[in-house]
Amino acid sequence: MRSPYHGLRPPYTLLSNVVYFHDWRYVDVGAFRWIGPDGEKVPLFVNEPVPPMHLEYSDMPLGIALEAQPAHITDPIITAQAFGEAFLSGGTMIREHGRYRLWYECVPLEDLALGKAGATNLLRYAESDDAMTWERPNLGLVERLGTRENNIVYGGPATPESGYHGGSVFIDPSAPPDERFKVFHLGTMSMAAFEDYRKKWPEDVDPFAVRPSRNRVNGLFGGTSPDGLRWSPLPDPLLVQNSDTLNCCTYDVIRGKYVAYVRTWFFGRRTIGRTESDTFSHFPLPLELVWPDAGMDPCDTWYANGKTTMPDAPEYHLMFPLRWILPEDRFEFHLMSSPDGIVWGHVPGGAVGRPGAPGTWNYGGVTAGIGLVELPADRMGLLVTGYHLPHKYPRRPPYGKMAWACWPKGRLVALNAHRDGSFALYPLLFKGNRVVLNLSAEASGYIQVEARDASRHPLPGRSFADCDPAAEDSLSHLVTWKGQPDLAVTPGSPVQLAFRMRCARLFSVRFV
Repeated sequence: MRSPYHGLRPPYTLLSNVVYFHDWRYVDVGAFRWIGPDGEKVPLFVNEPVPPMHLEYSDMPLGIALEAQPAHITDPIITAQAFGEAFLSGGTMIREHGRYRLWYECVPLEDLALGKAGATNLLRYAESDDAMTWERPNLGLVERLGTRENNIVYGGPATPESGYHGGSVFIDPSAPPDERFKVFHLGTMSMAAFEDYRKKWPEDVDPFAVRPSRNRVNGLFGGTSPDGLRWSPLPDPLLVQNSDTLNCCTYDVIRGKYVAYVRTWFFGRRTIGRTESDTFSHFPLPLELVWPDAGMDPCDTWYANGKTTMPDAPEYHLMFPLRWILPEDRFEFHLMSSPDGIVWGHVPGGAVGRPGAPGTWNYGGVTAGIGLVELPADRMGLLVTGYHLPHKYPRRPPYGKMAWACWPKGRLVALNAHRDGSFALYPLLFKGNRVVLNLSAEASGYIQVEARDASRHPLPGRSFADCDPAAEDSLSHLVTWKGQPDLAVTPGSPVQLAFRMRCARLFSVRFV
C-alpha cells in the first residue's frame, strides 16, 4: 500500500490548480548552511580547527502555523419528527447537477417492539435545490407496511438477507452506467454463509464479527444502482468485519482502487481502519489507520471516520473523525487531512464541531456525515446529526436532528502568521498565469508574494519589492505586481511562490 507520491520530487503538478493548507505537503521545508568568516559554507568534514561559524538558512518556513477552523453549526434543517421517523442518523450528501441529494438512515418504529432496532434500518432519500428545504419524493420502490408510498431506497424489506446499518453511498466513476452508484454498509450473514466465505478468504475474518451465540456473523455488504434510487444488493459479503457506524467507501481515481474506511479495534480501543481492493467484491482485512494516541485522554476513543474530500479538489483527502468523550458520553468531531488517503495527520486547533450547551438539540454531541459540498452564499458545509442526550442514554422517539456544519468557502484550515511569518512553496506546475489568494488580514496585516523561476530566482518584475500588498478579507484576491496580475512566465514552466505575511491568515492559493 505504497503512496502514489512516494519518491516524487519537485516540481509537483497541481491536479486541481489549487494549494489548500490542510497540511505541509507543498510548503518547502527550506535549507540551511553553516557559514565561516569568509562567507563560504564550511565543509562537513575538516582537518583544520573549526572556524567561528553562524547558521544561515533560506526559505525556512518561520512564524507560521496551521490551525483548523471551527465550523458554524446552523439550527436544525431536518428533524426526525418532521420527517415522520422514530430515529434519524447519519447520511451521505452528494451535490449533482446543482441539486443536493441526501441518503439518510432511520430506525423503523416497529423494530423497537421486536427488539431488533438497528439491524434492519432503512435508507431513505431526500433532495433539495437550496440545501435548506428538503423534499422526500414518493418513489414507490420498496413496499413497507403494505404500501409503496414512501422514499425508501434500500435496507429493511429491500435487504432481507443482510439487513442494513451504518452505511453510505458513493459515485463510482469507473463503473458501467447501471452500477454508477454504490452503497456500502454493515449487515449480518448466517453461519452457513460465513463458512462459505471463510473457505474462500480464511485470512480475512475479523474475530469480533463472529458471534455464534446469535447464530449470525457481522459483515460489510454492498449494492449497485444506476441512479442512487433503484438498487441491487450484492449477494455475497465484501468483508467479514464488525463495523457498525457510517462505513465509508469510495473509488480512488488516482490509485484505481476501491478504498473503504471502517471501524477496527486496537488494544481494546475503537480505531479507524483502511482497506482497499481492485474490485467491489472483496476487501482484505483493514489496517489500523488512526487510533487514540498519547496525545489523547486515555478514556477517549475514535468512533467514526467522516471521510470525504474537498468539493473542487478530490486529491485533498479529509476526515472528520468522531471523538467519543467517555466520561461525558458525548461526541465532538475533529479534522484530519491526507495527500493520498494513506498517510494521515491531525490538523491542530482542536475540535471543529462541538456539542451544544445543556438543554440544546445537540447537547449529546454532533456526528459528521459523509460528503463535504459547496453551499450557497460562498460557503461549504457538511451535514451533521445532533442528539439532545448522551450517546448511551436511553433513547425514545423522536430522536435525531440534522444541521449544516459550515465554513466560508475554502476555509477549513488557516496558515496563520500571528505576527511576522514567511515561507515558500515548492516549485509547482499548473495551468493559468495568475495567482488568487483566499486570505484574511488584520488592520495591521498583509501578504506579499514573490514569483520565482525553476532556479528560485525572482521573475522579472515579480519580486517582493514589486508586489502590491494584499491587506483585506477576501475569498478571491488577485495578486498584482505594480498593478500587473500576470506571472509573465512561459506556460508549462515550473514556478515557485514565496510569501511574506504579517498578522494574516492564508487559506488557499489558486492559479487561474
